[in-house]
Amino acid sequence: MTATLTAAPLSLGEPAPGTPEALLLLANAGVLPASSGADDPRFSADSITTCVTRLLEVKQQQELLNAEQKELNEQLRLAHLRGDLLTLLPAGKDGNGYQITPDLVLNRRPGRKQWSYSIDCKEIECQLKARQSYEQQSGLASYSLGAAFWEVRASKG
Repeated sequence: MTATLTAAPLSLGEPAPGTPEALLLLANAGVLPASSGADDPRFSADSITTCVTRLLEVKQQQELLNAEQKELNEQLRLAHLRGDLLTLLPAGKDGNGYQITPDLVLNRRPGRKQWSYSIDCKEIECQLKARQSYEQQSGLASYSLGAAFWEVRASKG
């Protein structure tokens, strides 16, 4: 008996390489498939390795920037609590925030609402989660996959 591979429906995510759906996506992107025999330097082994390496570098830079952003926000929060912003910076043009430069205003916004619900509501939420889990396990629930994405991690060791 021979097994036949079929393309996954589009509702279940990105098509498999070489399927008609994948070829259509390539055509719409103006990219020839690898099976065409045409070499495209954008998809050489070196180019792909460079792409993945750069993707990892960007991810690491984002993590560093997120940490720096957190530190800077904390420094501003502490300066605000000390009253330094009030005494050292002029008020913004509309009376809100602080005028840093003619084109730059620092505004402090209140935090987002965080709701706390009654025990009755929490019980209903637990029942809903239990029912959702039951439907997932029993096959009553259906699912679809979101867009595919790349994950890149540095090797450990």
